[in-house]
Amino acid sequence: MTRSHEHATARFDTMASALLARKRLFSAMLVGASAFALTGCQAPCRCADQTPAPRGHRMLGQLPSFSSPGTATEMTATPGTSRRVGLFTDPSAPDGVDGGFTQQASLAQVSFAPVGSDFDPALDAGGTWLAFASTQHAATSDIYRKTIDGRTMVRLTSDPADDAMPAWSPDGESIAFASNRSGSWDLWIMSRDGGQPTQLTANADHELHPTFSPDGRTIAYSRQNGRSGRWEIWAFDLNRPGAHAYVCDGLFPQWSPEPDSRTLLFQSPRERGSRYFGIWTIEFTGGRASSPTQIVASTDAAVMHPAWSPDGRSICFCTVLDPESDISWLEQSDVWVIGADGTGRTPLTSGRFRNMQPTWAGDGRIYFVSDRTGQDNVWSVTAPTTEDEFGLGILAIFEDEPSK
Repeated sequence: MTRSHEHATARFDTMASALLARKRLFSAMLVGASAFALTGCQAPCRCADQTPAPRGHRMLGQLPSFSSPGTATEMTATPGTSRRVGLFTDPSAPDGVDGGFTQQASLAQVSFAPVGSDFDPALDAGGTWLAFASTQHAATSDIYRKTIDGRTMVRLTSDPADDAMPAWSPDGESIAFASNRSGSWDLWIMSRDGGQPTQLTANADHELHPTFSPDGRTIAYSRQNGRSGRWEIWAFDLNRPGAHAYVCDGLFPQWSPEPDSRTLLFQSPRERGSRYFGIWTIEFTGGRASSPTQIVASTDAAVMHPAWSPDGRSICFCTVLDPESDISWLEQSDVWVIGADGTGRTPLTSGRFRNMQPTWAGDGRIYFVSDRTGQDNVWSVTAPTTEDEFGLGILAIFEDEPSK
């Protein structure tokens, strides 16, 4: 490693450490990896060598330049309009008439941290219980559980280290999560009611973001290769926790919910050019990976944090425009949905707020993290889940400019 490379890496690690200390981030990830996981760039030296450019004001509703052709469902919001949330066949038509609302959608706040942050939302298969990470009661994050429509919450972990990224087992009886309580980030599992967790991985490399296969037998996760520094996806059978199989390079894996499917959804950076993240799927059967398929990517935005719809026919994700200019802290990001075949790309949020970490729940709503009230909390919005609904019109949220 050259001296300039060492200096750049040290600069990046210092920046990431300061970022974690200031906000603990949405993903509560490890020092030195959090910034490029959030900004969508997996080239730490390249980012660190550049001084972030001054950020200009972004127009409300400005869209990324996607690599695939645009579709009729894309739309930008107009500043100053009344707030409308719904599915439109004609956005210029008045509400309640032909061409106006064809399906009412609703935006709702789900968690209510007055200080700190609530993040990493995970819903059980029935869409009744929300598990999430939070720093509202401690400087480090713990795992909590609550009903989606309740205000009381159960604290499942209480540890001086960070516990984050919960994932429900398909039967709803267990929660896997990531923790750095053993020194590096490892995977742990506990009862849905908390209690003493069991350690699943014990490696010097950082391992995080677990996801269960539909049959509950296999866990896939993200692992940072200690030699190359690259993020990789690995998997292991819970009945044979010592045998781990490499799947592919990438981050934030999620198993398809279809019972017989062995498809993993994940984000992966370009190997050239901007190196920004895009969304991919890959088949993983019998310990072998095949058919990597790109679903969506952008030339000027990171496309990240993907999650399946309950029927496996659609995907939600978030975009961060010009992510390298946001390396100090993200100010704007938006949530989208798209068909698993790459059609029907539709924005669910537009401008101003930091909307990240979407996850599609069994109740037909998308849950995500937003700072729209000044604190990072979990919110939800209804969304289409079938190709027929994608064809009806435009699902979008339009909001007035905040009061001066």
